[in-house]
Formats: sequence, C-alpha cells, structure tokens
Amino acid sequence: MYHWYDFENIRRGTYHFPIEFYYVTESHPRYVMPYHWHLEIEIIRVTRGTFTITAEDTSYRLEANDILFIPSNAVHGGVPAADCIYECIVADLHGLLQRNAFFASCAELFSDSKKIMPLYRQAQKDTEVYTALTRLFTTMRDRNDGWQLLTIGCLFVFFGLTLESGRFEQTSSDTLHGSYTLAQFQKVFNLIRTRYAEPITLEDMACEANMSPNYFCQRFKEATHYSPIEYLIRYRIEYSKYLLCVKNLSVSEAAFLSGFNTCAYYIKVFKKFTGETPNKYKKAFFAQTSGREG
Repeated sequence: MYHWYDFENIRRGTYHFPIEFYYVTESHPRYVMPYHWHLEIEIIRVTRGTFTITAEDTSYRLEANDILFIPSNAVHGGVPAADCIYECIVADLHGLLQRNAFFASCAELFSDSKKIMPLYRQAQKDTEVYTALTRLFTTMRDRNDGWQLLTIGCLFVFFGLTLESGRFEQTSSDTLHGSYTLAQFQKVFNLIRTRYAEPITLEDMACEANMSPNYFCQRFKEATHYSPIEYLIRYRIEYSKYLLCVKNLSVSEAAFLSGFNTCAYYIKVFKKFTGETPNKYKKAFFAQTSGREG
C-alpha cells in the first residue's frame, strides 16, 4: 500500500521514533493497496468490513478486529471491500533497535531466518498476543500521555511473547502459487513505482521479470489478479488521487504528472475505475476532510 510517505519518500515517524500510524477509510486517496514492499514491518488491523490481502504468496480475508503482521521486504497488496476501515502501523525496527547491542542480538525476528505467524484473531486462545497488538493500535491512535513509551512497550511485548511461545511458521511449498512467487515481480513493481509517469510497455515489464511477454502476462495476472497494463493504469490513477487531494493540483496537472497523455483519457479512465470524475472525487474528499476538522 502506498501511503503518503511512499510518494513523499520521507521517514516514517522520526529518527528516534521511526513508527507511524495510518487510519484508512474509503475516502482516503490511498484506500486500495497496490502490491509493494518496504524495509519496515507493517501491522494491519481491520476495524470494519473485510479486506482481502495477499502477503508473501498467501491470501488472507481479514474481517473486523483481525490483525495481520507483515515482515520487512515482504511483497503485499490487496483490495478492501466497500465501506471497509482499516489501520496500519509501519515501523522501522532495525532503525529503532540497531543502536542497542542487546536488541541487535534479536535481529533474527526481523529477518527472513524466522517468520512470525502473520494472522491474529480475537477468538484465538493466545489472548496475550492479541491484547498486546490491539493495545498497540489504541495507543498510537489516541496518543495520550506516554504513548511513545507504551507503543514501544507493546511492540516489545508482542515480540517477546512470540519468542516465548515459538509463534513461527514453517515455509511450505503448498503456500506458493505454482513455481513462482510475488517476489519475482519486485523489479516490475519497482519499475512502475519509479517510472509511472513515463511510457512503459508490456515488453518493458516482461524484461524486468526475465519472462516472455505472454508468459509474464499469464503469471502476473495469476499473482495480482490484474493484467500488467491494468495494474500500471491503476497505479497511475492511485497516484493521481494523491496529486489531487494532497498536493491540491488541478485535474490536468494530475493527469500529466501521473503518466496520462491526455486529460480527456485520464478523466475517462478515472471514472471507469472510481465511478466519478477526478474533479468530483477531489471535491468530495475536501468536503469530507473539512467536515472532520470542523
């Protein structure tokens, strides 16, 4: 999911507190989660509705109060159902802990050598872990006195209980989609993320994946549920929402800066994917934002 920070390329939180919280509703310009990865861990909690997300080649259907842990460098993405509300916590654990020798000795928790069990549900027997995670979200959302210390404390409790109870999963070949994984498309996702405003062809993307165009098309759609070109267009539309609502650019500026050749084509595609014109979408966003502030 590309939040504001992915487009701004800024640090999560601060240097001494590299942890950030995001509250995402349907009106959020970054509501849909394109496939991506980052160095930080991410923890997602659904508060309303359902959210289907794929992480490391396994699909999860998250319902209200479900929590998903995503390790660093894991390719993930998904689509929330209508009216879904979810929260995300993104944390640079390496940056937070690397300056302490003891915590550095626990680095395997944040690497590929051990995979923490990803899914946590309210009805599970291991209530200590679930309680620590829910408290983490409440703490970061409310930000009462002492919230930074409590945030770090909740994270430490989560990882400590993980070690104590051995909540690690075994990598199994039956979780993979055939003979490929989403990780094989990292270069393609990176190409789109860095060159979305430039002309990108199917051949360009297939070359990044080291596959023939036809084979790449087939495998990419099986992995992401979108054709490569549709995925590229959706990414451009999502980025244009950021330009419209965060940068407050005009429709024509958003169109050209997000990679569309003509404003008319941009408006047509935007309406196809969102059900409304860019201008109407922008007005609705600012109306809802000013309403919350009021």
